[in-house]
Amino acid sequence: MRVLAFLKKTFLENVREWKILILALTFAPFFVYLMYGYFEAAAPAYRLLVVNLDSADPSGARPSVDHARALIQAWRAAAHPDGRPVFAVTEVRDQAESEARIENRDADLLVVIPGGFSQSVADYRDRRSTKAARLVNRGDEGNLRASMAMAMSDFIAFGYVAMAAGLSSPLELDFRRVGSGRALSEFDLYVPALLVLAVIMVMFTAAASLIKEVDKGTMSRLILSKLSTAELLTAVSINQVLIGVAALALSLGAAMSVGYRTEGSFGAVLAVGALATLGVIALSVLVAAFLGSIYELLTVGCFPFFILMFFSESMMPLPKVTVCHMAGHAVYLNDVLPTSLAVRAFGRILNHGSGLADVWFELTGMFVLTAIYYAAGAALFTRRHCRAH
Repeated sequence: MRVLAFLKKTFLENVREWKILILALTFAPFFVYLMYGYFEAAAPAYRLLVVNLDSADPSGARPSVDHARALIQAWRAAAHPDGRPVFAVTEVRDQAESEARIENRDADLLVVIPGGFSQSVADYRDRRSTKAARLVNRGDEGNLRASMAMAMSDFIAFGYVAMAAGLSSPLELDFRRVGSGRALSEFDLYVPALLVLAVIMVMFTAAASLIKEVDKGTMSRLILSKLSTAELLTAVSINQVLIGVAALALSLGAAMSVGYRTEGSFGAVLAVGALATLGVIALSVLVAAFLGSIYELLTVGCFPFFILMFFSESMMPLPKVTVCHMAGHAVYLNDVLPTSLAVRAFGRILNHGSGLADVWFELTGMFVLTAIYYAAGAALFTRRHCRAH
């Protein structure tokens, strides 16, 4: 009964503090739309400048096929599995001006097709010459996009010239699909981390539900009412899990409203989300044990929040630092955070159609970490703020 009474109290307080509640529920959906807009606005294609000098062949001999024009068309036709073009191809005439654009990073790569390119391909095909056709790449070595653009453009050029010259490949590749095979955009890959961001926001609301009892001096009344620390944490946890799952559902709904499609079960997502929320609440209890006022939560408490957000990969992917291997799974350094495991579980469920049985390792890790953090947080919170217990 004491748990239900305190649960009702905290629930009504969250409703009265509707501004904070709305912020917690809409923070992650806002970032879903923000990141979708960013990925849509960001240049998805490598900016490729092409100077075609093939028409300036001084020999005057023209083969039946304009291989330079066909190669440019091959670059234009290159596309990712989701249909996005690999290159934004622009034909230019002024090579000096184009190199200035490369230096200013207004373009990623400049390819010069020399005069006689088509004839060289034709001569090589007909065995009239053993001299290979030639392309000239000009790029900025300090620009990573230039290196990627050059690798992609060279790959397409090699493939086209080999086909045009009638050359067989010295290597046979056997591709066998692993996973769902669904084409994933950068935004699709980012959605699981954004869902975890919705859960992480519970850190503030959960910690505030505990700290304000200390800040207002009402903790002594709760002690006198014989409310144990376990009952206190149970009521707060139930209330915050409801908030976390609601924020998670809103964030997934926001992602789906802009075209995101999931392969997995919505129920599995909610189950993982509920467990991840419990993990964040456990960390919130640990944080609350060291804080004594709402002011401290809004200042000092921001530090563990950003640590949790950054190392859970909700902001950007991090290098994988392997600590060990357990049951055939790699354990990474940032897996000490249950939200890091949640990102991987969400990714496998949403983007690869896995079920709860497929993410048992992540679920087990989240459960163990949550139990450890709850035990440590409850002990410290009781010692610091509930001495009468």
